[in-house]
Amino acid sequence: MSFYKTRAPNLPLFRETYDRPQHDQFANALRLYFNRLDESLIELSNPQGAALLNRPTALYYSTQTQTAAAINTAYPISFNNTYYENGMTINGASSSQITVERSGIYNFQFTGILVSGSSSSKDAWIWIRRNGTDIGYSGIPITNDINSGHTDMQWNFNIDVEAGGYIEIMWATDNTDLYFDSEAPSAPYPGHSSAVMAVNFVSNLEGFSIATAP
Repeated sequence: MSFYKTRAPNLPLFRETYDRPQHDQFANALRLYFNRLDESLIELSNPQGAALLNRPTALYYSTQTQTAAAINTAYPISFNNTYYENGMTINGASSSQITVERSGIYNFQFTGILVSGSSSSKDAWIWIRRNGTDIGYSGIPITNDINSGHTDMQWNFNIDVEAGGYIEIMWATDNTDLYFDSEAPSAPYPGHSSAVMAVNFVSNLEGFSIATAP
């Protein structure tokens, strides 16, 4: 694909006096370069052009059951496995901090599987934390009162992150009998993760007017 083969030409240096062959060589180098640029733009503008782009993206998941040691206490949700990543990394003491290499708007798609250990009504919250600071009004509550029942928590959001910044998903519960559950494979089922996070780059920050988070 010419899109990946386009490189700036190695242009010859001109002599002090006009030299027609050298001038033609210079013009041919530029002509070849601009022809490749044209081909690249045509590739990018066709219906499949987006397939040529290499954007920051990642998918993380956890095979560990995640519990709360105390009620009404904030805990980061961790991801102990990386399926793929490009332009970002996951780090932190609990493998919870997703750090981006380039500034931009990113889409985060989180799913967690909650299990209740009894039939009493229990509440859990998840919310967004950026660079160690909670994002106001980013919480999602859920109630589970099903003994051994599964409830999924989902949060799909776009957020601006500066290069070197990180995002975490935090959670808390009013009952330690509520936890994020992972199950190992058992035929015919493939097992499930306690939490999954997909991340995709949406846009750079050029032209955006971003208000201070509440």
